[in-house]
Amino acid sequence: MTKASKDVAQATPTKQFFVSMLTRDISLDDAILDLLDNCLDGAMRVAEGGKVDYARHSVRIRLAKDQFSIEDNCGGIPRDVAINYAFKMGREPDDDRDSDTETIGMYGVGMKRAIFKMGRESIVRTRHGDDTFEVPITSQWLEAKNWDPLPINEPTTASEKLSEPGTTIIVKELYEGVARHFENDAFVEKVRKAISEHFTMFLQSGLKVELNGKKVEPVRVEVLVSQREDGPAPYVFRKTIDGVIVSITVGRNLNRGLGTDDDDDAERDRSWPTAGWTVLCNDRAVIVGDKTRLTGWGDGIPLYHPQFAIITGIVEFRSKRAEKLPVTTTKRALDTSSNVWLESLVKMKEGMRVWIDYTNQWKNQAQAEQQQARHWEDARPMPLSEAIEAVAQRKATKRSDDEGVEFNPKKNKVLPEPPNKTPSDRRVCFMKPVEEIRLIGKVLLEDESAAPSAVGAKCFDLVLAKAKKKAG
Repeated sequence: MTKASKDVAQATPTKQFFVSMLTRDISLDDAILDLLDNCLDGAMRVAEGGKVDYARHSVRIRLAKDQFSIEDNCGGIPRDVAINYAFKMGREPDDDRDSDTETIGMYGVGMKRAIFKMGRESIVRTRHGDDTFEVPITSQWLEAKNWDPLPINEPTTASEKLSEPGTTIIVKELYEGVARHFENDAFVEKVRKAISEHFTMFLQSGLKVELNGKKVEPVRVEVLVSQREDGPAPYVFRKTIDGVIVSITVGRNLNRGLGTDDDDDAERDRSWPTAGWTVLCNDRAVIVGDKTRLTGWGDGIPLYHPQFAIITGIVEFRSKRAEKLPVTTTKRALDTSSNVWLESLVKMKEGMRVWIDYTNQWKNQAQAEQQQARHWEDARPMPLSEAIEAVAQRKATKRSDDEGVEFNPKKNKVLPEPPNKTPSDRRVCFMKPVEEIRLIGKVLLEDESAAPSAVGAKCFDLVLAKAKKKAG
């Protein structure tokens, strides 16, 4: 039996180690998204009746070689939260501020990590109600060994008083690599694209985000749904798994033609970023347009191919307990080991098989394109929630008491089938110079831009007619 002494072993992490490790595993653009995500959390916390009117909120972000800033009007930080929680390096067990909020923050490090990633001098200025104050994080504090509390200062000039409730964060003394990124137009556009994807649902709901003075537009992720009871519709599935509401839809997007092996279709695929899988966690798009094994492609079903450019899949996870969501701390990567993800992946693949079979049926059926277009003419693009609610109204949809929904368009025979296609049909494929294809398209179809598959089918039909006449 050992005897306790009065000596103690220090177990507090050094500040330099903590800060360097905290920022090492997050990219610069993800750090910016983290700060924008905090703005949305603020809007949720001050929402009346639990429903946020995002059209009332705006965020302005500016990247420059000498400074980063982000300003919002999303309610600000209450003084007691700043004193007890907001600037701590991690979340205390008794911090239950977001127990009724659908956020994805779990660890209480997002704002600090983003600031530390960018520079050595920063200030967080906030107004909650009529209370305005600011918290500086200086290079002296970062270099000091002790974890001294940060000062909370009162505004002394008019410029330090915000005109409405919200928060402004300014970071100066940027690290050299950060400054070079911020003055690079390509990096600014990369951030713009990331915002348009990751926050697309909020942007579509009216949230206004400006990056360097230019409004960010959302990337729309939608599937087509017919208004008719027996019209074409996506595969849909909704169920609560391990306390998380899982919603899935797989369907056709706005791509104007069905995929084939033609080069034209490969070009068209690049112009439609919503092909593939988009994964949402509490409205944040963790992944957009994924076409890899991560979302099931090539795992029991074919690898992604331009033939599948019309297929869009959307899966959403919703929970007020962020730790249950299959997302990592960067908020833009999946925790693929979680049970809720693995169970959902089974249904995602089921939906993909339906639409892979559909594209296989219509492959190289260019002559029937108009017939297929007529079948889809009353369909309109819908985001995930609208698509599921629309399909849920159909008589053939399976429903359960816990608001579960399931609809398989293949089993319910609502997808169009190509005419005159028999089990003995085979694909004919060969390569010819594009100039010759365009010439034949102009002569035979009066359209030099006709798809190579349509030109090939017409040539085959002409030769077949001659062959039958000669044989008969």
